[in-house]
Amino acid sequence: MAAPAQAEYYSTSDPADANRSLTDIRAVRAKHGAANVVVKVRFQDLTRSSAAGLSVFIDTDRGERGAEYVLSSGLNDGTDYVLTTAAGWRGTAERVECDYEATYNWGIRNSVRVRIDRECLQRPSAVRVSVKMADPTDGSTRVVDWSPERRRWSLPIESGLGA
Repeated sequence: MAAPAQAEYYSTSDPADANRSLTDIRAVRAKHGAANVVVKVRFQDLTRSSAAGLSVFIDTDRGERGAEYVLSSGLNDGTDYVLTTAAGWRGTAERVECDYEATYNWGIRNSVRVRIDRECLQRPSAVRVSVKMADPTDGSTRVVDWSPERRRWSLPIESGLGA
């Protein structure tokens, strides 16, 4: 029996493919609950002094190209984050005023957890996610890592009970 095409969560491992950056994405897990969309990104080594940044793209309308929303954040201690609308694969200056947060776990967990209230996203029946890390490792070369792949989406994640 085949697995369902849509589920309440999505999880994937990401290969060690951004080897010039300690913030290489290693796994992504997304849950679409009744109240929130939660995306957890695990890195090879998340450090408090990282110069890298993270973009969590959210697709709520499969008929439109690109994302409708993006949460953008630095990956260093003391960083700020913002949820904006998106135009294609870029954030806009239009901030989304609602309840969302990013939690950073340095050390053993090496992860960032993003929680976005479904009201922020206009309560979609399903979402797709894509995650991008960009690290200006030596000032001249920028390492970019996408999950699941460059400008590709997860499977659709239906709203469920969790998250």
